[in-house]
Amino acid sequence: MRILASVGNGRETVLALPLSRLIAKVVRVPSGEDPAAYAKPLLQAISPFPDDDLTVGVETMRETDSGTVVFAAALPESAADDIGEALDAEKLSVVRVDALALGELRGLWGELRPEGRKLLVMVGADALTLIAFDGDLPVSVRSVSADCELGREALLSLIEAEDFAGAAKLSEIVVAAPAGEDAAAVESALSRLAPVRRVETHDPDAGLKGVAERSEEQGTLDALPASWREVLAETRFKRKLAVNLAVAGGVWILAMSVLFGVPAVYGMMADGQKEKCRLHASDYKAVAAMRDKVKLVRRYSDHSRGALEIMKAVSDRLPEGIELSSWNFRREDKKEDGVRVSGEADSADAVYEFKDLMAKLSAGEDEDTEQIFKSVKLIGPSASRGGKQKFDLECRYQGDEE
Repeated sequence: MRILASVGNGRETVLALPLSRLIAKVVRVPSGEDPAAYAKPLLQAISPFPDDDLTVGVETMRETDSGTVVFAAALPESAADDIGEALDAEKLSVVRVDALALGELRGLWGELRPEGRKLLVMVGADALTLIAFDGDLPVSVRSVSADCELGREALLSLIEAEDFAGAAKLSEIVVAAPAGEDAAAVESALSRLAPVRRVETHDPDAGLKGVAERSEEQGTLDALPASWREVLAETRFKRKLAVNLAVAGGVWILAMSVLFGVPAVYGMMADGQKEKCRLHASDYKAVAAMRDKVKLVRRYSDHSRGALEIMKAVSDRLPEGIELSSWNFRREDKKEDGVRVSGEADSADAVYEFKDLMAKLSAGEDEDTEQIFKSVKLIGPSASRGGKQKFDLECRYQGDEE
């Protein structure tokens, strides 16, 4: 048994077996018939394990108008216990069972002449593979032990080929043996049937490489038993289940980390900010107190907001036709600080003009200078009995929001 590993996913492999471990036969399948179903009773008839339900794999060799010629093979499960134990020991899952002889034949194909009937004998360690060809079409496939009566077995292969494809003259016998191996006995046993030609094989892994190439192609032989196929499906399901559970576990851990970790991180960040605020609270209070003192000094130092200055500014901007009846001044550091005046005017327009002038009152001569009053509110005007327009004007140093 030889195992070609590293094919498929994980520990999946293609199993390449010599023909001595398989039941193989070249079968002509009529048109309209299922090749595997048609070949199954033929292989069952030559199987040494009649109680085994064979799983037949087929590979098409040639298609004709009357049908197809296929290479059919099956692996009896009763004869594969040692193979199963070896696979279990290596923890390998078989995805396909191929014939090693077909992989070796790929490397020898250039040495075979396409005309006439010929017999190819491939010398193995403990068995010989005999394949009869009509041109480039295999017509008989057999495996015999290395110590058999080779002349007799070769005649049986030729008789099987004649039954399959009709009588034809044997043009040559090709013996394929590893370089350096003495194949004289094989050549001597076959020399009386036809001319013998020796072909040396230099790569001991040529068969495995051929099977690896065949694994990349569609329609190649697959003699995987049904029970092994079930084990493969179960193994793949368990592998996918384990992967999915691992992914689901990772997602759950990530979700829990986000659910509990984010609030914890934000809490730590908030605690850090609170600690910074606590550390800077005393400095902030000192700066705020100093700022308030500076503002207070500025207020008392700014004579432009004094009572006399404000009264002069109001008098200078008093429109013609307005008489003030009351004057109420509050310092800037008092509640509702500012000026409240009441009076009468000859017309409402004069009242509105007075309001606009007070709103524009600034601390300097430049128009862009900051305005003194942040809020100017007019109550009125309303007509009195004498035809005058009474009004109240409230001017404050700070706005409503402040």
